[in-house]
Amino acid sequence: MRSLFIDRTIVKGYNENVYTEDGKLDIWSKSNYQVFQKVTDHATTALLHYQLPQMPDVVVRSFMTWLRSYIKLFQAPCQRCGKFLQDGLPPTWRDFRTLEAFHDTCRQ
Repeated sequence: MRSLFIDRTIVKGYNENVYTEDGKLDIWSKSNYQVFQKVTDHATTALLHYQLPQMPDVVVRSFMTWLRSYIKLFQAPCQRCGKFLQDGLPPTWRDFRTLEAFHDTCRQ
């Protein structure tokens, strides 16, 4: 689980198979890891948040900046509780404005 594979908001672990049995790219099945399932859900939410039809370049830049904030997914502590893990998971939520990391339960 060293890196992310992202295609159409599906996030999978580095060691997960991204192809179907017949050799086609599998962009629809969920990751086997709960952490990447959560990141996938958050990426879908971010795609809905970053919508501005008049300025698509700003949308792409904003989403990619937000996505880049996951580069330290397993190294950034939660900004609210200060812990690296909660219920065995790192802080998977990234604030849309500040890009700060939060656990799901800490972000509210």
